[in-house]
Parts: sequence; C-alpha cells; structure tokens
Amino acid sequence: MKNIYLSVLFLIPIWILSQNNSKLDHQKRVHIKNDNTYIQKSLPIYLNFSTEPNGKNYTLNSKVSKDYTNPMYLDTEGINYIRSKWAVDKNTKKAASPQQEILFEIYADGLAPKTISAFKNAPKYISNKNYYGKGLVVDLNAKDYGSGLENIHFRLNSDGFKVYSSSLEMNKEGEINLYYYSSDNVGNSERIKNKGFVVDLTPPTTAHSIKGIVYQESILSPKTSFIISSNDNLSGVKNTFYLFDETDKSYYSSNIKLYNLKDGDHVLKYWSTDNVKNSEMDNAKTFSFYLDKISPVSKMDVVGDFFKGKYNYVSERTEFKITSTDNKAGVKNIYYRINEKERSTYSQNFKLPNKQGIYTIKYNAVDNVENISKNSYKTLFLDNNPPETWIKYGSPQFFKDGELFITSKTKVILNSKDGESGVQNTLYSIDNQAMKNYSSFTVDGEGKHSINFYSTDNVNNAHEKRESKCHVDNTPPEIFHNFSIEPSGTKKDGGETLNVYPNYTRLYLGATDQKVGTDKILYSIGKGKLVPYSSGSSLDISELNTFLKNKLYEVNVQAIDKLGNKSEKTIRFFVGKSD
Repeated sequence: MKNIYLSVLFLIPIWILSQNNSKLDHQKRVHIKNDNTYIQKSLPIYLNFSTEPNGKNYTLNSKVSKDYTNPMYLDTEGINYIRSKWAVDKNTKKAASPQQEILFEIYADGLAPKTISAFKNAPKYISNKNYYGKGLVVDLNAKDYGSGLENIHFRLNSDGFKVYSSSLEMNKEGEINLYYYSSDNVGNSERIKNKGFVVDLTPPTTAHSIKGIVYQESILSPKTSFIISSNDNLSGVKNTFYLFDETDKSYYSSNIKLYNLKDGDHVLKYWSTDNVKNSEMDNAKTFSFYLDKISPVSKMDVVGDFFKGKYNYVSERTEFKITSTDNKAGVKNIYYRINEKERSTYSQNFKLPNKQGIYTIKYNAVDNVENISKNSYKTLFLDNNPPETWIKYGSPQFFKDGELFITSKTKVILNSKDGESGVQNTLYSIDNQAMKNYSSFTVDGEGKHSINFYSTDNVNNAHEKRESKCHVDNTPPEIFHNFSIEPSGTKKDGGETLNVYPNYTRLYLGATDQKVGTDKILYSIGKGKLVPYSSGSSLDISELNTFLKNKLYEVNVQAIDKLGNKSEKTIRFFVGKSD
C-alpha cells in the first residue's frame, strides 16, 4: 500500500479590510503557531493528496458533498477537524487497536482582536469634550483569542498609522484625535476606534475691573465692587480665588463688595485655576487701594395720606420728602429709585406712579468726595381703589312691580369692604339730609324715600355716592264685613244698639290694602282661637251649634298685609228676636 499525503490549499485573496482609507492593509492568511494551523475563517479551502512527500497532488473530490466542496468553508469558530474513519498503524499497516479516528485539526479565526485604551496620570474634566491636564499617558491594550495578536496600530490626528509599542505621552497642548485598532495573525482587524480629547497645559488668565465710584484711580467708595473676570481657552475656568490683605482666600462667584472692610489701605490679590488643575497662583495679581467709608445720613418723610396696617398704605396724593446731612464734605446729591426703575436725582417732593400695588423706594446720598450712604428702603402699598359699599334691607320687606316696600321697623344695613388699607368709615343720609356716620338704622315716615351712602378707606379714597330707594308702608289693611240678610231689628247691650239677625244668617269678611296687598285674614268667635278665614267662605252662625235666642256674638277679625302691618276689628251682633 502506498502512503497517501493530504494537502490543504487555501485560496488567499488580496484585499483591504478597512473602515477608512487611512487603515493599514491586512491580508487574510494562514498562520502556524505551536503546530496549530489557523486560517482566516472566510477563506476557501481545497483538499489535495499525494502518495509521496513530494509526489504529484491529486484533488480530493466528494460525490456526497459535491455542492459544498472545492472549495469548502469552515463553519465553526475555533477548532475544526478533517477526519478519516479508522486509524491504521504505519508499521503493520493494520487497523490500530483500539479503534480511533484520524483527526486533522484546523482552527478557524474570524474574530478580530479587541483593544482598550487607558488614560492615566493626569487630571480629567468632562464637558462637551474630554480635557486632560499635565502628565497624560495613554496605554493601549489588546486581546485576541484565536490566532493571536499581531499588532496594535495607532495614529494621532492626521498622521499615518504606526505600530504601538509603549505608552503614549501627551505633552503637546491642543485637541487630539487618537485612532487605534488591532490586527491578528490571520488578517482580522477590528473597526477603528477613536478617542477625541484635549490636552490643556496652560493656566487661565485673570483680570479685575472696578464697578462703581473711583476717586484718583485708587480711592474707592464702599458701594464700589470688584469684578474679576477669567478666561481659559481649553478646559475652562473652574475656580477664581481672591483675598484681602493676606487673609484667608475666598471663592469668587459674584461682584466683591467692600462693605465689610475697614476704612483705610487695602490690597486685593486674585488668581484662577482651570478644570484640569492648571493654576495661576504663582503669578497671582494684586491691586492696592484706599477705602473711604464716611458717608451722609438720609431720611424720608411721608407727607399726606398714610395708614400703617399690614403694609404702609399711601394714596396717589401722598408725597415723599427726602433730607440728607453729612458731617464732613457736605451733601452733593440725593438719589432715589422706585421699584428698581431708573435712578432719579431728588430735588423736590415726589409721588408714586398712579398704579395700585407694592412699591419699594430706595434712596441714598453722595457727598463731595463720592462717599455714598448705604441704601435705605421704604416699602409702601399704593391704594387708589375706594371701598365697596352695598345696602341690605332686613325684614319685613316686599317687592311689588320692582319697587321695594318696607316698614319703619325694617332695619337698613350698610356693608362695606376694602381689600387694601381697609374701611375708615361709612356715611349715609335719608332724603338728602346731612350725611352721618353709619350705624344700623330704620326709615321713618310713610311714603317714598331715598338713601344715599358711601365709604372712605384709611387713605381717604372714597367712592361716589350711591342711592337706594324704598317705600315705607306702615298702614294695615282695611277690614270689611257683610251679612247675608238685613237685620231683623236691634237690641241694646250696655247702652250700645246692636243689630239682630236670624239664626240662618251668614257673615262675609274681606280686607283691602292700598299698597302691598292683604296677606291673610284671621278671626275668632268670642274667646275662641284665631283661625284663618278662607276667601269665599262665610261664617254661618247657624252651623256653630251654639245657637241661642238672644245670644250676643262677638267676632274678632285681624287683617295682615305683606309687610306684617295688622288691623283689627270686632263685630258685635245678636242672633234671635229683637226687642
């Protein structure tokens, strides 16, 4: 039996695996390492055999798997096998015992290495970009789990790719784009990774300006403040520090006020740091100045309408007077402003704008060497709305055709309210008499009346007089009665001559009210209980079951109108025979 030698042909195309034109060429290939054969997974494989080490090669064809051979492709990442059924001993040419397959190992590698970057030894700040300070070192590390790592490749900005061999020291300031990737021994290369960052090696620059009054370049007023501005072209300013006269440093966040400094000479020192710890402290700047703190004293007086309640209330008529004194240089100007509007120079009394609301008046004075007094404030509420007043009538009352009817017992109530300074007083008059302070009242006198009223608040705002009309009706209804038959005669009772009626007579009642109308009629017979009289009914004496000849009857009648005015009438008569 001749020996058979198997050969594997790998067809290796020449092409570029790259995501952009700057990536290096990496040819797909076969790599032998530690007697292991690694092939780039997408490469085609052709199988050949020979019966001698250097003999003729014969192509190995497959009828069973014709559609998947010549070339064939490896489907499994990692180890694959080309196998023969049973092994034969090379010497005896007999099947090996125990039986075992012949396996030719071949490793498919279609996975690229993975590379990570590590930024070390420098402060870092993240904003819209990543910023690093002094001492930055970048390490690149890659791993490959197949044929093994060939190289790590990197480039900075527009430079070409280089093979990475040691840590990258970033000692040049500016914006940097680091591109990197790795390739393995069979031509797999990972997608290019990019890290954009900025190296910042320069500290900020800081300057000051003076806001407020400066006299002879270095004499400052207590109202003057320092503005410190700093600039950093890369990572940006993180903190600005300042101190006076070698005291403890402070963080700068807003204008530096001078109120807490004593009168006299002072030195301002300041510097800044950026977000990656570059500091200007070694070259801190200083400014020497003199603070003059002697200032005038001012006060403000309110002239006119004023009421102290929840707020200090004034009216549109109120004036304000400001006076100021100074013990040295003399007052130069007095200033005021209303609700932080434009500052005005005081020359005469002034008023608030004629719009209701809360106002704050800020005022101060300046002397002839520009010392400015501390701001004084007065908060006021301008009340230009008059109170509201309304009238309410108690009981009894009745409306007829839109006209209000009351009696002289009906209480008249005036209610008022004021949402600002409050009601001071309410005044009223009846039928154009003199106005008087309000307390609950009634209206006397039958007939029509008019009530005028108004209120003033505590800063003397008053609304226009209002009028309410009413009609006083104290007159009760007039009671009428009729019998169903003429009297049959008369009879004396204690000197009074009374009519006599037969026992079947009927008595009819009625009442008329001239203004509001009758509300109800009540009656009682003798000392009986008052009962309502129904219109259309009559009193039938014959139905009372108390009929007696020569009996005297007294019928007491009450008529009440819609206002409760009441009239009474007693009807006396005999039932029986006359004298």
